[in-house]
Amino acid sequence: MDGEHRASGTVKLIAETRLPDRPAAPVAPSRGSQSSGVHKHRVIFIDLARALAVVFMLYGHAVDALLAPQYRTGVWFDVWTFQRGLTSSLFLLLSGFAFSVATVRHWSSHTRITRQVLARGRRFAGFVLLGYALHFPVPKLAELLTVTDDRWRAFIAIDVLQLIGATFLAIQLLVLLTRTRRGLTTTVLILACAIVLATPTLWLTEWPHRLPVWLSNYLEPSNGSQFPLFPWSGYILLGVGLGQLYGRWGAANLPAFANAVLLGGGTSMIVAGLLLRPLASGLFGGGQWTFIPPEVLVRAGTCLVILGAIAHGSRVIDTLPRVFGAVAQETLLIYFVHLCIVYGSIWSPGLYQLYGTTLAPLQVVAVIVALIAVMTALAWQWNWLKHTSPSAARLISITALILLVIPLL
Repeated sequence: MDGEHRASGTVKLIAETRLPDRPAAPVAPSRGSQSSGVHKHRVIFIDLARALAVVFMLYGHAVDALLAPQYRTGVWFDVWTFQRGLTSSLFLLLSGFAFSVATVRHWSSHTRITRQVLARGRRFAGFVLLGYALHFPVPKLAELLTVTDDRWRAFIAIDVLQLIGATFLAIQLLVLLTRTRRGLTTTVLILACAIVLATPTLWLTEWPHRLPVWLSNYLEPSNGSQFPLFPWSGYILLGVGLGQLYGRWGAANLPAFANAVLLGGGTSMIVAGLLLRPLASGLFGGGQWTFIPPEVLVRAGTCLVILGAIAHGSRVIDTLPRVFGAVAQETLLIYFVHLCIVYGSIWSPGLYQLYGTTLAPLQVVAVIVALIAVMTALAWQWNWLKHTSPSAARLISITALILLVIPLL
C-alpha cells in the first residue's frame, strides 16, 4: 500500500467484493449460552482489528502523500514508519485469518469442486483484475498505443490486490488437495516459513531474464512490484494457519487462544526476529536482502500481539456500533476510494497532485480526521444499502461503472 497509486477500475467489482468475506461463526464445541458468547466475541474481535487496520491505512497514506519533508525526522517519524509497515502486514494476516474461518464453516463444500468453490475462484480472480485496473496506464483507451515503457511497467507491477487474489487462489487449491483441516494447517504454516526464508536468495535471481516481466513481478520487486508473493504471501498463509487454530479451539476459549497463540506466539516471534538480526547475513546468504526473514518475524509478531490485545479487550464489550461491522466489510471500497482521493486517479487529481508534500503536521491531522469520517460514512451507508436494498445497490454500481467508463472511450 506504499507509493503513489493511479486508481481506476470497475466500481461494480468493488461494490460486490470484499477483502475477504466476513467470516461466519466457526464450527466449535458449544453449550447453551456459551455459543452465543463465542459468536459475540468473535465478531467484535474481527471487526475491531479490521477497523484498526483501516485507520492505520488512511493515516499512513495521508502522511506519506502530504507531510512536508522538514517534518519527516525524529523518533515519532521512525515510529510512524514502523507502524506504516505494520498496516499491510496486519491487513494481509487478517485476510488470511478471515478466509480460513469462513472456510471452516462449510469445510466439506470446499474440499471438492462445487459451485461455491467456483464462485470463490471468480471472486479471487476479480481481485487480481481490479489490482491491474487500479493502475490502468492511460485516461483514454485510444492512447494505449502511445503508452510509454515506464507506464506499462507500472501497470503490470504487483500490488496488494493481485497478491491477495493470487494467494487465495493458491490456498483454495491447497484446500482441495489437502482435504483435511490438519493437513491444511500444517501445509500453510510450512509454506509461510519456506517463502519467507527463500526470499533473500530468490530476490537476487535475475527473474526478468528468465520469465516474462509480468510473471517475474509476482516473485520479486525489481520492476516496481510493491507486494510480490515473496515474502508477502507468508503473512496471508500465517493468517490461514491461525484461523484454523482458532476454529479448532480458539472460538470456544478465546482467552486461552489470545494468550497462547497471539500474545505468546507473537512475543516469541519478536524475540526471535531481534535475535536473528545480527546473524542474518550469515544465515541467509549474505546478500542485500538478508534482513527480510528477521524483519518479517518482528512485524508478524507485533501484529499477533496487537490482535491478542484486541481479543482480550473484546471480552468486555457486549456489542459494537454497527458502523464497525460496516467498515470491516467494506475495506475494499474504502481502499479504492481513498486512493483516488489521496493519490488521484485518471478522472481527477488527488490531494497529492493538489498539495504535494507541503503540509504541516496539524494540517495533515485535519486531513486524516476528515478522511476517516468520510470513509466511515461511505462504508456505513453503502453497507446499509446493500443489505436493505440489494437491487438499488446493484443499479447504483452499474450506473457508476458506466459513468466511469464513458470518459475512457
